[in-house]
Amino acid sequence: TNSLESFLSRRRPTFPEAPLARPVQDPRGRLQEMSRAAARQAVREQYKFFTATEDEAFSVFGRAEVKGINRIRQITDTPCLVAFLAMVAVMLWLDSQALFFGNVLRLSVPMDFKGNLCGFDPDVKEFKLGYYPNPYNDMIICVKACPKTSADGNFSLPDGPMGKDFIRSAYPTAKIYGQLCLPIDLHLAKNLIATKSIQTEVYKALAQVFHARSVVLLILLVPLVTSCIYIIGLLYMPTAACSMAFATTAVVLGLVAMLMDLDYDVLKGIPLYHETHPLMLFVQPYCRDLCIIGAVVFLAFLMLSMSAMGRAHRVFQECLSAILNKNVLVTVFASLGISMIRIWFIIHVCQSASLLMSIINPVDVRLELFGEWHYVERVAWSPLFLKGILFYAFGTFWILEFMSFCNKYITAQILCHTYFSLRALNVRGEELRHGQQSPLLYALSSLFRYHLGSVAFAALLAFPCRLARFFMSIFVPDRPNLQNSLNQQYRIAYWLFWPLIQLDLHVLRFFKDSVWVMLPLKGYKYMDAARRVEGLLNRCRGKIPNLTNFTSRIDAFLNVSVGLTTFFWTFFLFREPRHGRYHEVEHLYAGEAVKGLFITPEHSPLLALPLAFAFGIWVGQGMLHLVGMASEALTICYCIDVEMAGGTETDALYVPASLKDCYKDLGGGESERELSELIAHDASGL
Repeated sequence: TNSLESFLSRRRPTFPEAPLARPVQDPRGRLQEMSRAAARQAVREQYKFFTATEDEAFSVFGRAEVKGINRIRQITDTPCLVAFLAMVAVMLWLDSQALFFGNVLRLSVPMDFKGNLCGFDPDVKEFKLGYYPNPYNDMIICVKACPKTSADGNFSLPDGPMGKDFIRSAYPTAKIYGQLCLPIDLHLAKNLIATKSIQTEVYKALAQVFHARSVVLLILLVPLVTSCIYIIGLLYMPTAACSMAFATTAVVLGLVAMLMDLDYDVLKGIPLYHETHPLMLFVQPYCRDLCIIGAVVFLAFLMLSMSAMGRAHRVFQECLSAILNKNVLVTVFASLGISMIRIWFIIHVCQSASLLMSIINPVDVRLELFGEWHYVERVAWSPLFLKGILFYAFGTFWILEFMSFCNKYITAQILCHTYFSLRALNVRGEELRHGQQSPLLYALSSLFRYHLGSVAFAALLAFPCRLARFFMSIFVPDRPNLQNSLNQQYRIAYWLFWPLIQLDLHVLRFFKDSVWVMLPLKGYKYMDAARRVEGLLNRCRGKIPNLTNFTSRIDAFLNVSVGLTTFFWTFFLFREPRHGRYHEVEHLYAGEAVKGLFITPEHSPLLALPLAFAFGIWVGQGMLHLVGMASEALTICYCIDVEMAGGTETDALYVPASLKDCYKDLGGGESERELSELIAHDASGL
């Protein structure tokens, strides 16, 4: 045995010491590396249903980050601010051109072939009526009275051979349409008066509404007052306020649809109305059907959302209580101020647009004269300023969205400032405040010094991105990581709609109101703030209920309901008969419009109703955004508070007592239900 052992010991291989010593010298490093990998994998597993990228899963808020809240600032998204200012400069130039060259009377008063306004320009001051010397073309001259016989004079037009003046005798006419003398022959009259282009009819329809500034002001005040009433109603009786809003909107939509049908029958009976308003008569059935569909949708939503209103009751009260807190109440007055600026801007835009639409240019028109084609000098709507009107409409959209997002930034900044301000009590039990003494002043200074570029960036892209995401949600499930789902249908949807999903992953999902909470909190650039807040909310899904889940749909329908008030009042106030003198009243005043509610109409403002609705949405959002921003700010601040405290809801450092009670009332049921539904859908494809 000893010899065998000695033989084996001699044959046993020897190894270098270094490889044997490596695991002995660094066991802790390998264990730490393994533990970090396990921890990262655990985090991935924890958030696999919600986070779209790994950065979202690991961008957790640390306890020390509260020191940087409301302090980290940089000038953000400067190129977009430069583009916005350039757009404003072009709009100012268009304003100056409108004031210098525009005259809105050209859209309603007869204008001769030289561009003179009958009864207004110096050369034709005494000649208030328009007359067609040649009933086979639309060249007008101004006259004092409509010719009755051929003995009433001779009139010349530059429509003779080679474009020279040609003298014609008068023919029998009558003043049967506005300030125009039309032939007794109805067929000739229809050919003369027929609207030759959609552009002309749209111009006249819009200018008829836009130029009545007092009526537009009255209409725009309606959504502002209505939204203030709803804000108070949502504080004390949310369910009753929402039910009343949706029910009245449905009823009035049905009433408007019925009146449109009745008006249609009346307007068809007006002589020559078919020839002068072909587009309006064409779109009237579609507008009526849309009103009926809208009424049905509001009634259906009211009935289907009664249980949701019950769940949202406590959330609405908490959000409005946060807004009406004495430290945050200044946001209400700031929103009122911005809303008044917005109303003034809309009235200014209406006035400038009506002037831009009235600008004319001399043009050469090719006409057949005595069997030969010649060019005759005429005047027509300026093609340059047609492009200018389209640019002006785009600039108006951008500026109104810019105002909306400025308002949201200020509201979120004040709410976040109040949430994260440390509070202490002195010996007499009085609250001591630390941090900024004037949150409104700080919000305005940080906005104008650093973040106007981000506001301009979001104002340009938010609406088209949200609209695209809405339509995309019809086809693609609203959840990340579809490619890793156990559900085969989800995986098929991922590859089938891969371009849309990638667009949503990298762009569309970042244009939400939640960004306007992170932006004032941390002062990032827009997209950086969007990624950070998206990661925060995705990590908290399934754990902390998002207050916007209770309020977003109801709030959206409430915004539409308030916006429709301008739709209704524009329809009612502009359908009066202009005192029986069709197209002769140059200005409409508020008192006349209100009296006209009870008179049979002789025209309809149908073509201007979509723009009135859009303006109403913007004005109504001036106050109603307070509800949405309060729910966003309270949710995000609470999620940050919980993460900084270590992820346990009971250890939140800054949460107000009322918000903590609200979350206790909500419980974890909503978030747990969301998580369980995602797991079930992932497995079964329901």
